[in-house]
Order: sequence, then structure tokens, then C-alpha cells
Amino acid sequence: MSMQLDTWNRLTNSERVDAAIAAVKTLPVRFAYSGIRTFQSGEQKNTLAIFTYDCAEFILIPGRTLPLGFTWEQPFPLTEEETELWEMAREEFESEISFDDYLDELLTPSRTVSLSPFLLEAQARIPGRKQVQDNPPAYVEPAVRHSQIKAELESQGFRLPTSDEWEYACGAGAGTLFRWGDHSPLNRSPSADQDWLHAQPNAFGLTIANNPWNWELVAEPGVMRGGDGGGMSCGGDLPYMFEWHLLATSYTYHSQSALEDKPIFGAHVRRTISVQL
Repeated sequence: MSMQLDTWNRLTNSERVDAAIAAVKTLPVRFAYSGIRTFQSGEQKNTLAIFTYDCAEFILIPGRTLPLGFTWEQPFPLTEEETELWEMAREEFESEISFDDYLDELLTPSRTVSLSPFLLEAQARIPGRKQVQDNPPAYVEPAVRHSQIKAELESQGFRLPTSDEWEYACGAGAGTLFRWGDHSPLNRSPSADQDWLHAQPNAFGLTIANNPWNWELVAEPGVMRGGDGGGMSCGGDLPYMFEWHLLATSYTYHSQSALEDKPIFGAHVRRTISVQL
């Protein structure tokens, strides 16, 4: 039986170190142990083992059986300002959809999953990204295919996280719309503001779902997590509230191009490897 998060959180730090090092020692990838660190976001708090490989940090995330998706008491408790913005958007697009139905379409369905432990890269990256200018900084980011990334990772001993693993890692057990709660700033874009809660590491020490432009590949072809690649930001004059919704823990973007294994731009990758803990 794989160690679950509640069991892990009852261990002493010494026991955590011993268990983590023993588990990672058997992996085909040579990780270096970096230490034990405590992460907190809202009411979620965990002390986890950190490893490094290829100048990147990886977090050892224990397994857990937990509900995923987002369940709320309907109608969703919009604030007065949120209600005003929602009604403005409905009028603009001549739509009769309710906010609850909108969330249903936006988020993954409620379900219970059982996940085993895994190591997950703390910061997602863009494969093949190269800096071509220093001042101001400028980069070249090649388009990639899902099959290409999958093959490259497998050749290195890694894989993509499953969509369920990604969602568990993003929320770190929080049962709210966002990992920090049910509401977000309404007067600024999440991509322009990197000083708020969304830009801070979550309760698993991950920098994740902090910019809707930064969509991430997962194991399932055609499924993107953490954003929409900038489509909402470029698509019109909708209130900022709608950009923030793309950072909801259960938000999923279905990309037809990725499903058909066509090249896509801006896809971020988070290396993952299963662990027997």
C-alpha cells in the first residue's frame, strides 16, 4: 500500500527523510536530495521532501484518495460586484446561461480518485525555449506536439502527469474554486499581476496555475491544464473575472489541435515520475 498524505503528515521529519530517500533511490533518474520544507497556502499545510535534477526542483507528493472537481452549494455565492460583472457579460453576449451552468461547463466533473505517490517538477517549463536577446529579454519558443513531448520524457525516464494528478497537485486538497478560496481580484488581469496569491507556491510548493497563458500538457492528449494559452486574454473585452476563472483548480481546456497531435505554441511541461513510497 502506497503511503498516503495523512500518514506522511504524521511522520517525524527524520522519518520523512528516511522514507523519501529510500523511495527515490530506486528510480531510474538520479535525483539529489535537497531537504525537507514546509509549504502553506490558506488552510493547507504540508512538510514535503525536495529533490533536484537537471537544475530543477521536484516535490515528492504522497498519494491520496480524495474528491476532485468542484462541488458547490447552488447558486454559487457571487459577490455583488461579481454578479454585476456576470450580468454585464450575459447582456453583452445575449446569453441566458446561469453562473452555475457556466461553472459546470468550465470545470471537471466531481469524482473521487485514488492516486499513488509521485515526484513532480515544481516549476513548469517550455521545451526548447531559448533566449535570443538580453535587453529587453526576448525568447524563441518552438511549437511542440504531444507525442513528441511524451517520447522525449519517456527517453529520460519521466512522463507527463495525468490530469487527475495535476489537479490534485494544483489544489493540494483545497475544496474551493481556486486553491486560495472562491474569489479573486476583479480589477486586474492575473497575467499582468504576479504579486498576488496566485503567483505564490501552493501547499505542495508548486508554482502552478498562475497565468492563463501558461497552459500545461498532461498525459491525456488534447487536455490542457492551468490556462487556455492566452485565448481569453486576446479574445475581447470580457471582465478580468473570466481570466481568473481559467486558474480554477478544476479548469480544463480541450485543445483540438493537441488532440490531433498538431504543433501547439506555449505548451508548458512539468516532468513527473511515479514513486513507491
